[in-house]
Amino acid sequence: MFSTEELNRVMPLDYPRHKLVDWSPAHYLMCDINKFDEDIARQHDDYLSILSQYANAGVAYTGIGEGKVYAMFGIYEYWKGSAEAWLIPSKHIGRKTMSFHRTALQFFELAANRIGINRLQFTIHSDNVPAVKWAERCYFEYEGTMRRYGPDGSDYKIYARLF
Repeated sequence: MFSTEELNRVMPLDYPRHKLVDWSPAHYLMCDINKFDEDIARQHDDYLSILSQYANAGVAYTGIGEGKVYAMFGIYEYWKGSAEAWLIPSKHIGRKTMSFHRTALQFFELAANRIGINRLQFTIHSDNVPAVKWAERCYFEYEGTMRRYGPDGSDYKIYARLF
């Protein structure tokens, strides 16, 4: 679908210092996960297995630089034209917020064009205010609340962007 060489050529990171690489389970183990995502991971018996399923079902990448994992993200299709995006930021993402934000915007456009996505969506824990704000800054629109959707019975919001 996308090679990391192509992504690093077209994305606005300062390659080779900061770059995108193919996601690996080892990246999750290396990542300083923020507290919110740590709590979400603990709600699953084998969260790494779930992430591996996402990666195997679609595309998944890791943003790295300065010896740190900044973010892990990907997209998997439900069916032709409709896909889910996922993101796990590290505690260090704040130091690279703008460059990774611009990269994400370009990635969404590239994925929509290359894969033929008409609808890209996020499901976001209702209490994850930074993720909600970021989805809105990426031009995703709030569509509703999925009540008692989470593994702990928590509500999730669904955001979508149409292409």
